Amino acid sequence: MRTNEFKQAVEALGFDLFSNRGYIRIDIEDEIFASVNCNRALEFDVDYTAYKELADIDKRALFTLLFEYASTPIEEREEPKKWYLKCPITKMYLNQETQDDDSFLWATSKFETYDYRTKFTRAEIDAFEFPTDHLKEDEVKNDER
Repeated sequence: MRTNEFKQAVEALGFDLFSNRGYIRIDIEDEIFASVNCNRALEFDVDYTAYKELADIDKRALFTLLFEYASTPIEEREEPKKWYLKCPITKMYLNQETQDDDSFLWATSKFETYDYRTKFTRAEIDAFEFPTDHLKEDEVKNDER
């Protein structure tokens, strides 16, 4: 389970989340309910006093999320890095059509649309059937993902 998926799922249950020093803390009405280690797998903690006050359905849902996230290997918790591919001569960005035929074209914009994507993972770049080593790679920043 990815970190962003875990956070969204916990918030969807109505709980507050705080990230601090390698942990994600889950609070219920300003009480610490649980925390999960972001840097080590298979580590989470639940406060029994707060836990016993929850309805069974909430206990089950929250415990399932905590267990699934804690069981996820560290390297699988974050989204893979992505890159823009830019022609060093024309300064145009590689775009891939997403709706019909997955064809490629060059465009002046690196912004994705409904019809075209411009961000590619390392595995996707390596799988392209054309050479890419001459292209300039610009890493996509976290706020652009």
